[in-house]
Amino acid sequence: MHAIFFAALPLALLVAAPVSASNRGHSAQEDPAVGPAQFSARQIHAYAAALLDIQKMRQSLFAQAAKLAPEQAAILKNKAQFEMIAIVERHGLDLPGFNAITTEVERQRRLRHEVRQLMMEQLLST
Repeated sequence: MHAIFFAALPLALLVAAPVSASNRGHSAQEDPAVGPAQFSARQIHAYAAALLDIQKMRQSLFAQAAKLAPEQAAILKNKAQFEMIAIVERHGLDLPGFNAITTEVERQRRLRHEVRQLMMEQLLST
């Protein structure tokens, strides 16, 4: 069940410095006195759609990488990291915002359920 969220892990590793509430800009708003970050419905929908596309891309990548020599597989995985960033941006999110939502999805059962539900609805509609 949590495997689908591991697709976001490579994106989190691409961020050079931790994302703080002060440098997230419009991607996420967090007030320590209020609690966890709040995201708009549009951001959550975009996140779910991006995560689903990343998961599909990763499945294809693993199938291709299994057929390649280790050096070629490493090159393919590097290219995939750039493609994951492009997927996130195509869905109208930036990398820090995507990673902030990922962090909250890992923390909040309700948000995790909402994202999972949106992903299932999108899968069924295609």
